[in-house]
Amino acid sequence: VVQPRLRRAFVGALAVGGYALLNWLRGEAGREAFDRFRIQSPGLGPVVRSLAISRFCRILGTLLRNGVPILQSLKIAKDATGNVVLSRAIGDAAENISEGKSLAQPLGACGQFPEEVVEMISIGEEANNLEQVLIDVAESMERRTNRLLEMFVRLLEPILLTLMAGVVLFVVVALLWPILESSSIL
Repeated sequence: VVQPRLRRAFVGALAVGGYALLNWLRGEAGREAFDRFRIQSPGLGPVVRSLAISRFCRILGTLLRNGVPILQSLKIAKDATGNVVLSRAIGDAAENISEGKSLAQPLGACGQFPEEVVEMISIGEEANNLEQVLIDVAESMERRTNRLLEMFVRLLEPILLTLMAGVVLFVVVALLWPILESSSIL
């Protein structure tokens, strides 16, 4: 009688905890914490960060190439990253630009953008060719990220094959074990 109550209490606590976690993740603090975890997690973090930054660079470069003013382009492109932490850093950069400063300096100061991307943006600003540099950076980062993903998938295949072999071995042993035990009794 005690175990079903304990089980129901555990399932209820798990459901309430899951509901509370989802509500927290929907809020601003939870979303920021989750996005920070996503871009800083080992293994998957660099891939997520590269995809978000390449998306930002591509959209910003395309908007600038089509004549959209830089402040308006930054406001549009910051939402395209899909990451609150990166969006905040881009928003801070937009404030610096409205004060007449460069884009590369605040992006480098936030620590979220790779150094080579910041340097390329700085060179693009100095050469007055920022839109083309941003598109080139986006293409380069996308190629690098695609290579990382392909390597990850290639490494994942043998691991999954080994796991499947282990599962098949377990099933075979589980099926043959009673037969082997009954034959040793005779």
